[in-house]
Amino acid sequence: MAESAEQALDEQAATLQQLKLRGARRKKETETRVDTFQRLTDDEKGDIVSQAIEALQTEIEQLRSSGDKDVDDIRTLMEEVDLRIAETKKDTYEFKRDIIIGGEDPRTGKTNAEKVIRFLEDKVHGKEVLVEKLALKNTTYRTAIQKLEAQLAHKEEMGEVLHLVDFDQLKIENQQYLERIDAKNRELLQLKLSTGRTVQVLNDVKGRMASLTAEGAQLRLAIAEKQRELDSFEADFQKTAGQSATVAASYKKLQAQMKGAEQPQILEYIKLKAQVTELQKEAADWQRKVEVASGTASGRAGSSASGRLGSGKRPGLTSPLPTKAVLK
Repeated sequence: MAESAEQALDEQAATLQQLKLRGARRKKETETRVDTFQRLTDDEKGDIVSQAIEALQTEIEQLRSSGDKDVDDIRTLMEEVDLRIAETKKDTYEFKRDIIIGGEDPRTGKTNAEKVIRFLEDKVHGKEVLVEKLALKNTTYRTAIQKLEAQLAHKEEMGEVLHLVDFDQLKIENQQYLERIDAKNRELLQLKLSTGRTVQVLNDVKGRMASLTAEGAQLRLAIAEKQRELDSFEADFQKTAGQSATVAASYKKLQAQMKGAEQPQILEYIKLKAQVTELQKEAADWQRKVEVASGTASGRAGSSASGRLGSGKRPGLTSPLPTKAVLK
């Protein structure tokens, strides 16, 4: 592509050089013909000027057509370069996205060779498909050109020679078709770029969807665990409710029993306490008297008296003494 542009520029430089040489020769010929031109008549001078004007007009038309052709060629090369640049940027972006970033192995940190080979094979396959499409389009254009050439030859045979107006009309139609083709190419480029952005967004959405799926699985496991805990809690709650009902029934029963039992009054408790104290003092006095009255026998009598006192009985009394536990 760059070589074609350089070749076109070289051809333009050569054309300009030829024009300069032609102008120099024409100037020299003009100087040599000045004397001859001065000796001619007015009619001859007019004819010569008319011929020169026609020659100049013809040359101008040729230069204009050649210049238009060169401009069209350069415009075509520029459009091709722009398309190649856009395709190169797109391929670079896809290579960076799919291979440099997406093809890196997270364990080793190196690029996966299989992904590189698959990427290159896909690109080669895409170029082959494009070549097939262009070849088919080229064949179609050749068929159309042959058909138009056959129609033109038929018209020439029939004497229907195209006029200048027809060529102008065809040129206008050709320019309109070129503008439409240019618009379609720009639209195609925009669609390619939007497709690349759409693929990027799709990959991002896929990544987020995978993350959300994993998070959903974790949430389902957590919900199942919480459900098991809830079932266990409900079972414990039912068991506790049954125990609470049993305790409440026992509590009501005890309250009923406490209401039916007779509770000692405070004054009676004080009187009983005083009686116990007096009895304990009398028992101590009797024990000292017995110890003084007898020796060893008094000791055994004292032991017997202590046994009787320990059992809560007083000599001569038939009822047992109230103990501290009962008084309390």
